Amino acid sequence: MSEQSSLHVAMSGAGAEDVPPTNEKKDKKKKKDENRGIETMYRVTYQNHIALSRLADNKANMLLSINGVIISVMIAIVTRVGVVSWSLLPLIVLISGALVSLAFAVLAARPRLGRGRITVDEVRNGTSNLLFFGQFTTLSLDDFQTSLDELAKDRKLLYHHLGRQLYHMGESLNGKYRHLQIAYAVFLAGVAGATLLFIAMYAMGRFTVAA
Repeated sequence: MSEQSSLHVAMSGAGAEDVPPTNEKKDKKKKKDENRGIETMYRVTYQNHIALSRLADNKANMLLSINGVIISVMIAIVTRVGVVSWSLLPLIVLISGALVSLAFAVLAARPRLGRGRITVDEVRNGTSNLLFFGQFTTLSLDDFQTSLDELAKDRKLLYHHLGRQLYHMGESLNGKYRHLQIAYAVFLAGVAGATLLFIAMYAMGRFTVAA
């Protein structure tokens, strides 16, 4: 009986050693949840930035189309009139506003490369952006693969490059929306100015209605 009891105790002790501590399991689960939360944050923020970029491009294209039509129609009217007079002032104001608005809409839709040469050491140090094509295409294929291996081995370095890419995307979006804001403001000012001038000149009898 004593031998059986000793054997039972020994087996119980060996089984207890195989079971990892509860605290270690909790730490692993907590670390996994933290990494999942960080990855979700980057993924959602990237998707929002891409959606905002598409929205800005659509707004810029709409302004390009509207201003192009306005400029074409106004030039055709001025050409048909053939005489330069004060009655054309509202049209000139409208064309000027459309031209300035068109220029800022083009600036908003213009691609931004931000090309700059980088090295593998800069990737290791986190002073470059390996995730942006304007920079990683300056590397040779071997250096690019080496840089990717560096990111795969170091999760902290990977998050650092993701953060830099996110920041540069924000800079690009900021430029797009700043130019769009100016383009829409100038467009509205041009339309409003031309309309007020037309009303004022009509009230002063500058325009005559043909019988």
